[in-house]
Amino acid sequence: MIDRLRGAVRLEDLLLAAWLVLVEPLLFAPDSTDASGPSLFEGLIGLAGLIGFAVCLGARALPEVRTALFSGGEVAWLVGPLLGALALVVDETTEDLGLPGVGPILVIGLIGIAVVARLRLRPLSGPERRALVTPFVLVSGGSFGEFLAGIRDFFDLSDLGALLGASGVELGLAAFVAAMVLLGILVFFLMLVFAPRQVAEREGTTGQWIVRFLLFLASLVAGATWAGAIRG
Repeated sequence: MIDRLRGAVRLEDLLLAAWLVLVEPLLFAPDSTDASGPSLFEGLIGLAGLIGFAVCLGARALPEVRTALFSGGEVAWLVGPLLGALALVVDETTEDLGLPGVGPILVIGLIGIAVVARLRLRPLSGPERRALVTPFVLVSGGSFGEFLAGIRDFFDLSDLGALLGASGVELGLAAFVAAMVLLGILVFFLMLVFAPRQVAEREGTTGQWIVRFLLFLASLVAGATWAGAIRG
């Protein structure tokens, strides 16, 4: 059992967990005074993630590497979530850079980078492609953090315990809200984590991705609880 769990979790999953638990509560604190304003540091991180993803998207892969977008169209449905992820990160990055109107220009630049990577770079191995995509997956946590800003207390174990202990709270309603929140998180996970990583290298069984999602969810809970403790 332990060996199976170890095989399901890759380095990218551990890095994402560390990002959600240790970094995101600080960078994307919902009650920060400048949370909605430009942030050059976050913008540069987002730009680096977008460039790395563009390089991976355009670059050729070695023959033994399967990718989600170039394998006979078997998983062409990933195009939709992938475009959504790119739109979110581009919008977040331009806002952080203080250049909210340059999104289309940035997209054109990323397309140019992908074309150059396609024409000039040698075919890349699976680990190389995954390394290029990992920063994008991590910085997409910025967009995810904005999404969670209004419901972060739901994941804070201390606040959740107080809420469930309050009189008048219907467990059925709480369960329904929890189901809707989990569904939203699953959609974001597919869009911001699963789809980009499948572009790098198509890998992982259904069971392995379930384990990765559960780790992702546990990291969200731990990060939200810590963020609540920081806010006091």
